[in-house]
Amino acid sequence: MDANISSLTKAIEGLKGTGSWPKQIGFRTWLSYLLEDGGLDVGRIVYIPGNHDYIIWNILSTDKAFVQPISQGKVPTDLPLIEATFSQPFIRGIAPQRMRDKFEVIYPDHEFDLAGCSVLVTHGHYLDDQQALFKSLDELVQKEGGNEAKAVRKFFIGTAQYQAVANAVSYLKGTREFVDKAHKALSGLIDIFGKLRNQPINAKMLRAIEMYLLYFRKKRPDVFIFGHTHEPGRKSTKALGHENRLIQKDIDVWNDGSFIEDKSLGRAGSFIVTNDNPESGEPIKLYELDLKGNVKEKII
Repeated sequence: MDANISSLTKAIEGLKGTGSWPKQIGFRTWLSYLLEDGGLDVGRIVYIPGNHDYIIWNILSTDKAFVQPISQGKVPTDLPLIEATFSQPFIRGIAPQRMRDKFEVIYPDHEFDLAGCSVLVTHGHYLDDQQALFKSLDELVQKEGGNEAKAVRKFFIGTAQYQAVANAVSYLKGTREFVDKAHKALSGLIDIFGKLRNQPINAKMLRAIEMYLLYFRKKRPDVFIFGHTHEPGRKSTKALGHENRLIQKDIDVWNDGSFIEDKSLGRAGSFIVTNDNPESGEPIKLYELDLKGNVKEKII
């Protein structure tokens, strides 16, 4: 749900087109198609906000850490929460009625067991130093003299500041159009210096994943799944080499890609399916959707 290049209302409700097909499909329509027309047997929906829908997390965390304590006469925290689970988030109201009690928001990631392995799923914008005002976690830790807690706080604040500016873009159509043009003009220059977006899993990403797990989350999953860079693929942190690793454990890394159409590759999107049934073969599989709507497994 892209609330950075659209208003929150349009991101949820969509935008009518000139014909029978909408100009913009809203998240409510998408969920309805997935959960009702698609006939999926879904026991739980875990929504993990990313950079393009950070406003969802911002609203929920601000309410829990600031608005609610103030309304109850308590002392609030000076910043929204860095992490939390919301079992009854306002956004569950857009899901079909039968699924609303099974809808929750978790940030910044969700961890679960799969076929005997621990799996951590996150959007992945924290792996992108552009999203944190060009400050990587290891640089901040060094700058703070090894004080990891202080470094993580500054990292979180930097990301929040970036998202506050990005969310402000959605307020006016003129602003969105101006920023969109400026971004396209600037993107070529950014690519020269090594842009993270639309790149396959590489050493820079693997290093960022280790920093995220070591400093920000203090977790050691067997599998790490993200999608921020939009390029589907698979790799292991083993590729970093023993001497360059922060975590001496092989972590299986997957990128589920995105549903952004790429005509040059003949791809309309990609996604990951997990299954803990031992008779189903591999518990994690990556699929691609071609421009004709055909689904095929991507062998990696």
